[in-house]
Amino acid sequence: MSATKLVGVIAVGGALLASSACGPLDSVTGGGDKKAACDNIKSAAEKLSSTSVAPDPNNPQASVAASTQKLTDFASTVRSEGQKAGGDVESSASKFASDIDAAAASLRQMASNPLGGTSGLSSINNMKTSGEALSKACGFSGGFRIGM
Repeated sequence: MSATKLVGVIAVGGALLASSACGPLDSVTGGGDKKAACDNIKSAAEKLSSTSVAPDPNNPQASVAASTQKLTDFASTVRSEGQKAGGDVESSASKFASDIDAAAASLRQMASNPLGGTSGLSSINNMKTSGEALSKACGFSGGFRIGM
């Protein structure tokens, strides 16, 4: 899987997380910090999926660096908002953020060593699982699905 394709899959996953957030959040989470945190995670996912880094054939490393920085920033937001919410949202957000960081690391590795294997695929599968847990903790309907 190419580095560009991995970024696309991750962005699509973020978009699906954001678009599936339509459940009665207050009744599921109890409102307050959880609702605000989940809304902020949803907004961050929408922002991630709506902005892209144009590939630069003359400097692919710069494109990868920009994309992975976006993922790292998103993971930081997810982790921070999860801490504000506490409970199951915090634990789910922490796991999801760790999986996003792992996907970013896999993307960096794939860019520097394109023949180095497909560890990025396991990162995406882990993100899918942890994203579904976060969706459930936030009361999002539909869950988190990654697809092309």
